[in-house]
Amino acid sequence: MKKNKILFVFAHPDDETFASGITISKYTQENKAECHLLCATRGQAGKAGDPPLCTAEQLPAYREQELREAAAILGLASVDIWDYEDKLLNTVPVQELADRIQQAIATVEPAVLVTFAPHGISGHPDHQAISLATTQAVQSLDATTSVRKLYYATRASDGPFGAIQPPYSDPIETITTIIDGPAYKQQVAAALRAHRTQHLSVERVFPGVTSGGFESVPPNNHYILAWHSLPGYTISGKEADFFTGL
Repeated sequence: MKKNKILFVFAHPDDETFASGITISKYTQENKAECHLLCATRGQAGKAGDPPLCTAEQLPAYREQELREAAAILGLASVDIWDYEDKLLNTVPVQELADRIQQAIATVEPAVLVTFAPHGISGHPDHQAISLATTQAVQSLDATTSVRKLYYATRASDGPFGAIQPPYSDPIETITTIIDGPAYKQQVAAALRAHRTQHLSVERVFPGVTSGGFESVPPNNHYILAWHSLPGYTISGKEADFFTGL
């Protein structure tokens, strides 16, 4: 039987854990799917911690190592890190990014793709750029592609994202898919702690995590089914599994 595969396409180290940590943990720990990550930058425009854990010049290498550590905790099967400049992803031609995403799809052969919703949750231009490029890549795939569904990671407007209300969210009525995994909150918290240089943002969104807690980690991740190639497929209520209908 062919293994189910999911390709997560994000902009920065830590996006995978913030936006989809529960999802990745659930699918990998329950052996329901092989999860792969494409990360477009090394997060070199981020902070180095307070006090700094490294110099600005060392930060890209630090953040790459942190991402690989978090990926191992979450159970990701592969991590592909690109060399685009953090905060400048929206200056890269969309078609260039889309072409590279299609190359990754050809290599991984996922049935499901996950990226940010167009608003990017935080509104970060890099999040918005990777969402646009992933959407364009999927919409221009030919009929022989492995991809059957594209999901946008978001949060419902009626609930917080950790301890904060994100700048952008979507009404619960538009959320098509909720991946629930409260048993994996501790695993996600450990992955968040692996992003040591980002401890300020981790603690702001998920209070207590940097000191070993996990209570502030949400028990689920929210998504919108943005595209699919399943004839006649409709969602009744909320999906609880990306592979429903496949």
